[in-house]
Amino acid sequence: MIESHHVDTAGLRFHYLAAGSEAAPPVVLLHGFPQTSHMWRHQIPVLAEHYRVYAPDTRGYGGTDKPRIRVSRDLLARDIVDFIDALGIERCSLVGHDWGGVIAFKAALEYPDRFTRLGLVDTLCTVWIPWGIHGYWFKCEPEAEQFWERHAGEFINSIFGGVEGSYGPPPHSPWKAPLAESDAQDPGRAMSDWDPSKYWNADDVEHYREAFDQPGSHFHAVSYYRDALPFHFPDEDGNLVYRTPAQVAEMWNHPGLLFSHPDFGIFPVYGPEDLGRTYPHPALYLYSAFLMPQAFEDGFPADDHIPHGNPYADSFVDHFPDYRARAAGSGHFIPEEDPERTNEVLLAFLAGEI
Repeated sequence: MIESHHVDTAGLRFHYLAAGSEAAPPVVLLHGFPQTSHMWRHQIPVLAEHYRVYAPDTRGYGGTDKPRIRVSRDLLARDIVDFIDALGIERCSLVGHDWGGVIAFKAALEYPDRFTRLGLVDTLCTVWIPWGIHGYWFKCEPEAEQFWERHAGEFINSIFGGVEGSYGPPPHSPWKAPLAESDAQDPGRAMSDWDPSKYWNADDVEHYREAFDQPGSHFHAVSYYRDALPFHFPDEDGNLVYRTPAQVAEMWNHPGLLFSHPDFGIFPVYGPEDLGRTYPHPALYLYSAFLMPQAFEDGFPADDHIPHGNPYADSFVDHFPDYRARAAGSGHFIPEEDPERTNEVLLAFLAGEI
């Protein structure tokens, strides 16, 4: 049985889901954008047979507080430590998807003694991917704010319900990219047989629409991407130089669109302070073709394959001395689109079998 609770930390009131024996080893699951802890509904009961599972809504999402202050990766990581402190958890395994993975990585890097294992699911460490064009669009002010005010419900209906949104392609929004690489620019749609009804029923779509369709969540969606991912690009000497949101927005609004900007194709670094740092405990990456398309060029990757060959893929190897990777044959929302693969890999990883 999945329980719904709230807990107060020094700065936030968290909503979270929980299941499993309180005597079992704890595991914390962090959701991604634009979701809530509901995204782990297929994993919680399975993991709870062996673990005490906690799945919080992160700052700004679902039933957790939404204070209107700019966020940073440091703040989001500290939130998770405050959360486990409030629950009386000394050490736990930590798993994160998408933005939950960004937060989990930072938390594990800053507080390695608190997190015994780190599982990352279709996410990033310190390097952004050029084909994730929404990362550039979120820097545009006030365009991003206006989009969520007008189209938040449509966006959820499109991503999870398959209903065509009335908003346009770039430069109006990043969600309808007109180029061949659009599969990699439309979250969750990396596979050609896309049918959202296979993965989300009407209740799921309604949950995400209601949870996301509130101004506090819109504010945080923008701040996560705009403020917590400060893009840095190399200069002529190879030194990383910060570009303000306005400067990145100029790339998005390039006369020939972002794709024709001379710096498109460079992998921006959003965590330069963490380059060279490592997490000393076991780490897993479960990935799809959405973020690792090159890994699938010769077919489905073998379990012993370690993706590499670009700054994004190489960042995982650099940060994790005890690293293993597994592929999923789904779109970006792996825990919901391929729960069997997700459960199989997470159970094996948490048990130390891979």
